[in-house]
Parts: sequence; C-alpha cells; structure tokens
Amino acid sequence: MKIQELARRLNVSTRAIRFYEEKGLLAPAKHPDNGYRRFTEEDAWRLQTILALREAGIAVDDIRTVLERTDRAETDEVRRYLELQRSALYGQWLELRETLALLDGMIERTEDEPESLRHRWHSLAERAKASKAIRDSWVDLWNFDALSEQWELNGSAGLAPHVPPEPVYSRILAQAAERVAPQPGEWGLDIGTGTGGFASRLLASGVRMIGIDQSAEMLRRCRMQVPALETRVGNLLSVPSFDGQFDFVVTSFAFHHLTEAQQPLALAEMARVLKAKGRIAIVDWMDAPDGLYAASGTVPGDEHYAESGRLAAWFQAHGFWAETVSLDAASASVRLVLAVRPPS
Repeated sequence: MKIQELARRLNVSTRAIRFYEEKGLLAPAKHPDNGYRRFTEEDAWRLQTILALREAGIAVDDIRTVLERTDRAETDEVRRYLELQRSALYGQWLELRETLALLDGMIERTEDEPESLRHRWHSLAERAKASKAIRDSWVDLWNFDALSEQWELNGSAGLAPHVPPEPVYSRILAQAAERVAPQPGEWGLDIGTGTGGFASRLLASGVRMIGIDQSAEMLRRCRMQVPALETRVGNLLSVPSFDGQFDFVVTSFAFHHLTEAQQPLALAEMARVLKAKGRIAIVDWMDAPDGLYAASGTVPGDEHYAESGRLAAWFQAHGFWAETVSLDAASASVRLVLAVRPPS
C-alpha cells in the first residue's frame, strides 16, 4: 500500500510516517521503477506498535531499542522497558498529585494577611519540596539484581543477610500470612516481593496478588518461581497503583532498607492504595538496637530498623487500629505490625 493509504488506515499523518522512517524505525521497500514507498502488512503492524509505544510516552530512541529487542524475541528485556516506563509514569503522577495538593493549600490561604500568606505559602512549598527530595532519594545500595543470581545458586541463603536463614524464614512468613488472614477473592499487594516468598503463601488462600520490586532481575526470578503472581516494577516510596485498590498490603524484610525520613512516606503509600476496611502488614527486624545487627547479619549505616511502637503510632494517628506481634521465638527481634483501616 502507498503511504497515503497507510496514513488513512491508522489515522496518522504522512509526515509522522516519514519522521519514523527518518529515525530508522520503519524501512518500507521501494518500487524498483519509480522509487515510491510500498508498505506491507508487516510495516503496518510495526507502525501500529510504534504509535502504541509513543502513546505510552516512550521516547523515540527507546522505541528503537524496544523494537530491536522485539525483533530478537528478547521478551524479558521488552517487558523490562515497558515496566520501567509504567513505574516512571506513576512516579510523575504522584508528583502531580503533590503539586495539586500544594496549589490547593495555597488557594485556601489566599484570604490570609499578606505577611502570613507569604509565610504559609513558603512553608507549604518547602514541605512539598522536602517530600519530593525524600521520595527521589531511594538508592539500591545492595545491588539486588546481582543478589537474584545468588538466590538462583543458593536458594534463600543467597539473600542473606536480607532475610533470616531457613527454616526460620519460612516459619515467620507462614505465621505472618496466618495473621493477614487472606480471604478467597481478595486482592493483595506485596511490596518488595523479591523472589515471591511471602506472596506465594498468600496466593495459596485463593487471592489475587501483585508483587512489586525495584529489581527487574528479582521480578524475573519471581515470575519463574511464582507464575500466578502479577509483577510490577516499583518500590515502597512509589507504588505503581491507583488509590484504594487492595484489600491488604504486605511487605516483608524490605522496610529496613528505608531511612527514617523515608519510612513515613512508605506508610502513606501503603495506606493510599488500601481499600476501606483493608489491612497492612509489615514484617521485619525491629526493636532490638543492641543485638539487631548481629542477629540480622548487617552493619550499622546501611540498614534502618524501625521501632514497632512508632509504626503503630503512625497508623493510629491516621485512623487505623494497629497491633505489634512477635514472630518466631528463634528470631526474637522479628516483629509484625498489623494495621486495619476501619470502614469509611
């Protein structure tokens, strides 16, 4: 077909088609006699793919990479690119929400006296700026992509010191899953899912689960181990989900990777995606500063073990009922903080 026919068929301009040609994304054959472009059905499918990727906000240079990976049937890499784009868009959406909240606050203050108004606007802006800086400060200090290879070689021992050794680890997750009490038909979220150890136990109750993690390699391994688990790229500070979607939200042995400043933002993210009457469960080492680093095998500075009382107090201040439970006598410093949101 000619370029005009293709443009009409896909509702795109001929100029756009030529642009994608110039960028090397399309390479239609040319008639040997007159040099006119002749687009095939394969070209039409390729252009549809390009248009879909552009609509998803993916840059032209990245589209070239995705197409090359697709041509080579490297589906894991293609999935990784698309998941990273989704994660980035959710991050932008969260920033827009915070900007709108800032504007709402400024509008509400417009009736204040001028001196007070300037002070309050400045205070609101500084608070929003600080929140964004904290959210953007997440760094993977532990190279979890590489740790996924260790897990492949050594099982859960490959994740030491980030999770307790077996069989303690399995006992803790089983006890926590029992406390979460998932019900058939519910929808749950596991943040920092890693290789899916906690999520797999919850799935056994007949729920639907999504697992998110910042490590693409961990998620690849997780999909192999727990194929029933839907996975997404994200982290505790930027959950790739809209508000109020989940009946329960859990995280195990990931919270201590957040600094003290990041932890309240993570709690707010977990609460944001939770339904009314939903529940949140945080499983981690807590409350034993003297012996905790030895117990977990970590060193001071890289980890930030929370105080269970402080977490429970945050939940209570935000309208939750909360309790703290010790898990497994063999690992006395492991706690479960369980919070339940009352009906609206």
